[in-house]
Amino acid sequence: MRSLNFSLVFLLSGVLRWISVSGNLTLMVNPRSGATVHINRSQTAQSKCEVCIGKLCQPSVTLINNTEVVFNCAHPEDVFTVEIVKQIVCSKTCNESITSEEYPSLQNFSRTFTWNVVTQVQNAFILNFTKAGLRQIRPTESCQDKHVYTVSAGRTTLGRFCRRGTIKGMKVANEGSVSLQVPGKGQLDPTTFDVSVEDHIPLLPIIKVSLPEEESPQEFLSPNYPDSLPDNDLVTWSFKVPPKYYTTVRIQNYTDPKCQRKDARLEYQLYTKTMVKKLSETQLSEYQGSFNLSLQNCLMQPSSALSLHFSISAIKRSSEVRCSVDLKKEKGLQIHIKKKKTKSACVLKLNSQIQETVTIFSSKSSYLSFYDCAEEDLLLNINQTIACQQQADCASPEFSLMVPVLEKCLLGVLQQVTWHLYVPQHGAVELMSPLGSLQQSLPGQTCNSSVLLTMTEHDQGDVTVGQFCPQGPVHKVQIRSNITVTASPVDSNDLRQITYALLKGSFMETINEHYIFTVLPKKDTSVLLATPAWPAGMRPYSTVSWIVSFPSQLEAQVVFTNVSQVSCPNQHRGIKVQKLGSRDETYNWRIGEKPKDVVVEESFYLNMSNCRPSRGSFSVVSQITLLKRKNKILSITLSVVSVLLVLVVAVLAVVCIINRKKKKQTAPEVSVYNPNGHAFLPGLHGIPKTTEDEDVHIYHCIDDTMVYGHLLKDETEMNQFVPAVDSYQAFTGPTERQPLTEPEVGVYRPFSGSQSAPEVPDRAPGQGRNPFSKDQQIADKEINGDNSAQNETNTTQDLQTAPIAQPEEDDS
Repeated sequence: MRSLNFSLVFLLSGVLRWISVSGNLTLMVNPRSGATVHINRSQTAQSKCEVCIGKLCQPSVTLINNTEVVFNCAHPEDVFTVEIVKQIVCSKTCNESITSEEYPSLQNFSRTFTWNVVTQVQNAFILNFTKAGLRQIRPTESCQDKHVYTVSAGRTTLGRFCRRGTIKGMKVANEGSVSLQVPGKGQLDPTTFDVSVEDHIPLLPIIKVSLPEEESPQEFLSPNYPDSLPDNDLVTWSFKVPPKYYTTVRIQNYTDPKCQRKDARLEYQLYTKTMVKKLSETQLSEYQGSFNLSLQNCLMQPSSALSLHFSISAIKRSSEVRCSVDLKKEKGLQIHIKKKKTKSACVLKLNSQIQETVTIFSSKSSYLSFYDCAEEDLLLNINQTIACQQQADCASPEFSLMVPVLEKCLLGVLQQVTWHLYVPQHGAVELMSPLGSLQQSLPGQTCNSSVLLTMTEHDQGDVTVGQFCPQGPVHKVQIRSNITVTASPVDSNDLRQITYALLKGSFMETINEHYIFTVLPKKDTSVLLATPAWPAGMRPYSTVSWIVSFPSQLEAQVVFTNVSQVSCPNQHRGIKVQKLGSRDETYNWRIGEKPKDVVVEESFYLNMSNCRPSRGSFSVVSQITLLKRKNKILSITLSVVSVLLVLVVAVLAVVCIINRKKKKQTAPEVSVYNPNGHAFLPGLHGIPKTTEDEDVHIYHCIDDTMVYGHLLKDETEMNQFVPAVDSYQAFTGPTERQPLTEPEVGVYRPFSGSQSAPEVPDRAPGQGRNPFSKDQQIADKEINGDNSAQNETNTTQDLQTAPIAQPEEDDS
């Protein structure tokens, strides 16, 4: 309520009029009942124009009755503003409808209509804007219809508003005001709002908001924005949400104060509980139903401020799926449900409470609701704990790892199932595949199954033992620590489709190694085996053993395909191969050495142990291939026979070489040239005869010394060659007319016939004839003193000596 600062108040009757006196503007002002008119010169105006009542001229006047005012300038509407104030005092009851009224004579001035409402101390009043509705705007904004409302509570400005909004009312303690600002030369559009009284409550002021049944965001500002909310002040927004609509609160901008006592915070009154959030935290999301939001300030430090700008949106949900999950009979089982996308329209409710993520615990029943949720919008994770504290106390040391059967109404894709296995003290766990075996998933050895099993131990931090899938050479896995086995689908499949047991396990007494794998490889199939925690490396001082078993008729080829570079300070022997049942090590290598490929002829242990590396980490990938074992006896026999054959061939070669040398030392066979065209070899065959006449060759004479001279020589002389010397006698017998051709000299002609003596012709001698040739018979006659053959002998001798060069005669 404004006090009257002026002593001159004129009560006038009638309607306000414009009167022009000697260039000045004169107005007749008639305030309505209970209204006060304030005419004030604008602080930004540069004109010295004043308003006069009578002879008294001032920058501003206040009128409560009909009064004539004079402006000593031609256009006072550009210099002065008009405020029309009405006081509303409410006692125990107050039910008034307030409507702004236009003053036609003041229409050219910028007008502000203000209603001040005052109640008793113990009461509060309610401003009802149901008919018009208000929408909060920023201090620098304006309304489309140029009508701006301002609501204050005491000295605090709750905000500036436009008409046709979602704010339907406000509850203010003790006193407050409502102002409507209309620009000059603008016509007033009357609006009505109601005022009522209610008992005082501490959560004041309260701004009542009724969200529309449409998906449109609404913005709200803290009181005095962008200035600070006063110390320890509280303001509450009460949101009424339509059925099937879900609201989300988002912080757009804020200033967080430095508090001397307590903290500034946001409080959500949700159904039956209160949720407190800091300004920096994620706020309420996808909440169904009405709720209250309160901004509570603290006792701030000097020059500190609290301001808030937030928005709220409501989305209608059309479909709802309800599901009851009963886990009373389950032990150690948890089901986690979360949205695949945080901004998804899907809404989760657990026991009628909206939640971003839902966790269902065993030993109880839970009720869930899904709004606008598709199967692919939700992801399910299941955790199950299987523990054995003492080996003797374990009710069932054997167990199966199966995907739990879920209710069909439970929406979501089951993407992961994790079993937590807790072994007893001084114990271990053994895992086997009910399908017979497992395969380790490694580069170059990928799994073709629909599920992947990851084993992780937790004794000294999380260490991944390895990833496995069904159908492979690994028959059994033994680990002496607490582990988790996680089943995850391949290619985003749903694990609900798996209805068989993935693994069978049992708790057992402790083992010597940290890890033991039993491997049953197949023939002609390479198997890759990697050390635990590959490729990161084994834990320091940890050990692993592979028991490789195979039939006796096979042998194993072990190849170390990938060995990390690591250094141990004490030259630790980290890789060993040892046959089953033998204490002797077949092979062993130090860590850092490159292991050689080995062939093991019977089942064996492949043991590896880590040191505390001074550099690098210890990891190995081994490849084992089963091949058919070679027959040693047959191999030895074949080797001996091969050696003997080589020796025999060598002996034969030596004999052949010796025989050839002997033949070279003997006289070589000499071919006798015959000018008649018949070549023959000397020997038993004699001179071949023609078919016409076998006695073609007739000798006139034969030199006795040349034919029989060797019979007169002794043994020493027989080895010395002395050429025969005789006188030349001219040949008088018939001669060949055809001249003899000169033989080729210096040209080697290999003998093309057989190296052995030709066979004796199978011809019978003539009747009364000797089987020898006729020249032999003539020689016999010569020996016997028959001179009748002398002529023939000479002829023959001339024929033999004809082609031979004569020796030079002695000049003596």
